Amino acid sequence: MKDNIEAYKETCNTIRHYSNSSFNVRVLSIAQGLGLLTAWGLSFEKGNFYILVSISIFGLLFTWLLFRFHMGYFYATTYFFKLASQMEDILFEEGFRPFHAYNKEHEKKYEGLMSKITILNAPFALIGISFIVTLIISFFR
Repeated sequence: MKDNIEAYKETCNTIRHYSNSSFNVRVLSIAQGLGLLTAWGLSFEKGNFYILVSISIFGLLFTWLLFRFHMGYFYATTYFFKLASQMEDILFEEGFRPFHAYNKEHEKKYEGLMSKITILNAPFALIGISFIVTLIISFFR
């Protein structure tokens, strides 16, 4: 039983790690987006088409890369949430199963496409759309 509790603790630590990594990638996506959008705005005054387009494309690609990192962390976290839930079913009484309860709420919260875009992937959607807009503006300037 002690080994099972240790395995459960390690699963919880893994969840914490991946969740923290996902959060950090979200924050990084906002920071890089704001930085590159600022660079684009400053370049807009000078009107160099190639720089404007390059910044927009680089911003889109970098945002996509960070989004893929986030999704990798999200999938790993989801896996470990389910694993922890299964462990709780074996190890703990019904009233003490936080991951089991969270899994049900998690699935409800992110079941629709709009929820995924506006909640789960909001930083990437916001920054990505901003770079699409800057790319369009760059071409029609």
